[in-house]
Amino acid sequence: MAKRNGSPTLSENVTKKLQSDILTGQYEPGFPLKVSELARDFEVSVAVVREALTRLATKGLVQQNPNHGFSVKTASEEELNNIIQARLINESEALRLSIAYGDLTWESNVIAVHHKLSQTAEHKEVNEKITIREEWSEIHRQFHYELIAACPNPVLLDICSNLWDLSEFYRHYSPPKQQVRDGLAEHKALTDAVLSRDSDRAVQIFREHIQLTADVLFDNH
Repeated sequence: MAKRNGSPTLSENVTKKLQSDILTGQYEPGFPLKVSELARDFEVSVAVVREALTRLATKGLVQQNPNHGFSVKTASEEELNNIIQARLINESEALRLSIAYGDLTWESNVIAVHHKLSQTAEHKEVNEKITIREEWSEIHRQFHYELIAACPNPVLLDICSNLWDLSEFYRHYSPPKQQVRDGLAEHKALTDAVLSRDSDRAVQIFREHIQLTADVLFDNH
């Protein structure tokens, strides 16, 4: 009985770790995820790993191939374009609602996470390769989530969260390169517009911010 009650926690932990590994580029697109090997690495049962992979498949991060097990999702420019379009539509609306319903606590949270983001380096060099720092990636996610956190529609927030995960997959899949943009300035402008409750301006800056990111990702595909 105790083992059965503990299984969901094990599965959630494995799901979280695998999702993090996928979103931070630890696995290449299409990489086979062998249940037995993962069970050995995580020191859990194959049932726990299979449940975790099935959860990630519902999120679109893992592909379940009949008779061939699981693998990391593949990448395509068409899907990336669809993800960007969906983010522009859904997050723009969530941002408007968040600005309309957000209270002083929400404003304080936005200020705090923006400060943390502005003080965190985005890239690191490992074996002469420039990669995105996991700490920055997590804070960046928190920043964008906090902007829309006051949106009163939980279904819309879930959609935005899932779309974020899919776009992060492409961000880490695309190698960093020199960009003619100032991410710090973009985040500050977005924060200022949100805190001033100027929803039209905030949405405009957000859309430009996402489109700039999309342009960089498209250039790498």
